[in-house]
Amino acid sequence: MSQFLNDFVVGIDVSSEFSVVAMIAPSGELIRKPFRIDHNPAGFNKLLEILKKEEERLKRKPIYFVESTGIFHLPLFFFLRSNDLKGFVLNPLCVHSTKNFDIRKVKNDNKDAEAIARLAKYQDVKFSMMPEPQILALRMMVREYYSRCDMLTEMKNRLCTDLYLLFPGFLDVFSNPFGKTALAVLSAYPSPKDVLNADPQQLLELISKSGRKGEKWSAKKALQLLETAQLSLSMPNEFALLDSKIRFHLDGIDSFKKCLNAIESQLHTIIDSSDFPDTARKHIELLDQMPGVGFISAVTLIAEINDFSLFKSPKAFTAFFGIDPSVNQSGKFTGDRNRISKRGTRIGRRVLFTMALSSIRTTRNGDSINPILRDYYLKKCVSKKKKVALIAVMHKLLHYIFAVLRDLKPFEFRSPQEHQAWRNNKLQTAPKHVA
Repeated sequence: MSQFLNDFVVGIDVSSEFSVVAMIAPSGELIRKPFRIDHNPAGFNKLLEILKKEEERLKRKPIYFVESTGIFHLPLFFFLRSNDLKGFVLNPLCVHSTKNFDIRKVKNDNKDAEAIARLAKYQDVKFSMMPEPQILALRMMVREYYSRCDMLTEMKNRLCTDLYLLFPGFLDVFSNPFGKTALAVLSAYPSPKDVLNADPQQLLELISKSGRKGEKWSAKKALQLLETAQLSLSMPNEFALLDSKIRFHLDGIDSFKKCLNAIESQLHTIIDSSDFPDTARKHIELLDQMPGVGFISAVTLIAEINDFSLFKSPKAFTAFFGIDPSVNQSGKFTGDRNRISKRGTRIGRRVLFTMALSSIRTTRNGDSINPILRDYYLKKCVSKKKKVALIAVMHKLLHYIFAVLRDLKPFEFRSPQEHQAWRNNKLQTAPKHVA
């Protein structure tokens, strides 16, 4: 049963320019027809005035609920919260589940607002608190970071496509076509003709200065470039007019890299500010110390998690990231090929995937980043597909993260045997409850 059954509940269906509001009295009756408010000072004050009047009449403070709509619900939410009103955010999946309550196929903003109010009032639905402004700002900056990363990846893919056509063979010269040396050569000599017309000594000095791997390596790469450029002359001369596309892509790559560096610097500024929550800062520091976890990954996880105290168990923590298995069962049938639910934070799953890959890899010297997780992954690969084994590693990582944030202690390596011994010792020394 809902904890808001006897409360004055307000459901707000939010769009970009206006919202529709439905109010339900403690008795369960609709107070008035759902009404519209515009997203401007006059509209916000109109809603506040109506809510205050009903609060005086009902002798109950309103509790408002909004459906998460990206950023559109934030101005109204913070306006009401600044006026000492309590509110919560509902997951769109929960709201959309009510669309078939009425047999008639009717969908409009009025019905949606009323559905939000009735869902919150009568159903024991999952809801979330709005993050603190500092955490919300951190989350928005982190998501902008990944958006720019995707744009950078797209720009790199476009550059590769053009190089296949305009400079065939260039991608085979350097192991990393987007490394410092490759980009420096392309910036100075964006076409095969430019490479052939270049001063060999200047080309060699450019590669040597950028690569810093010795004269022998530099001479080898310069020779490969010249041979590749000679073969590329078989392409039609008209394609030379497209050399400017390579310069456009190089400028774009450089611009996105500078943008990512600026965002990372801003993240440090937000975290180091005096009004940033101390608990969140401590959580970021602890996660950043874990092997396979970098600063951006740690910040992303804390920004997406928001309030860790809301998670009472590793199982709930795993479900938040959508790594829990889905269930497919009906009658005597029970599905045995169930995928992960993929509910919850998409950005969080993306970061976990990256962390899992980092945890199972080895360094150039052959040392494992996380030897325990790497052994676990290799054992899983014997009977499972690689991606399934990687999901299992992500699941393990979430349990590690949960323990680190719960105990506020740095991560430490423990083999399964050591962990079991530690667990048995803890159970033996735990105080026993006398009935």
